[in-house]
Amino acid sequence: NVEIETLYNRTNLVNATISTVEKNLVEGAILVVVVLLLLLGNVRAAIIVATAIPLSMLFAITGMVQARVSGNLMSLGAVDFGLIVDGAVVIAENIVRLLAERQHHLGRLLTKEERLHTILTASKQVGTPTVFGVAIITIVYIPILTLTGVEGKMFIPMAMTVIFALIGALLLALTLIPVLCSYFM
Repeated sequence: NVEIETLYNRTNLVNATISTVEKNLVEGAILVVVVLLLLLGNVRAAIIVATAIPLSMLFAITGMVQARVSGNLMSLGAVDFGLIVDGAVVIAENIVRLLAERQHHLGRLLTKEERLHTILTASKQVGTPTVFGVAIITIVYIPILTLTGVEGKMFIPMAMTVIFALIGALLLALTLIPVLCSYFM
């Protein structure tokens, strides 16, 4: 006549946490896209830059799985979409600017070769500053990896998740964003 009685059921807590993370990630992504539309002034560029958000998150989650980092409210909630799109915004904005200047200077639409050359030039102009900018932000999280005890258990997963997301965002900014701009702008 042995019975199992649940003393503490964490199902509701876990479900509430997952719901909070989902809600915050979706709201944050929507807010960033709206701000991108307002600041870039170009719908195509804003959509191209916004593609960095889910792809960087995919990169971060892949890194978390490989490093066996737990996905919790602290680690996933710490990802700042503004930081993620920073490099992509710089590159896309420079591409938009140079394409507009070149087209205005020539007084006609650019040919495919001219457009590709302009996009490559624009990407090269801001590539190094973008790398340094994202690297500086990433380096800020490295000291957190040295924490021990309870602090380490709380903050190391957060730091690793943000680092993975920033590395993914940088790779996307340097590779995917110029390619998408060449196809859709």
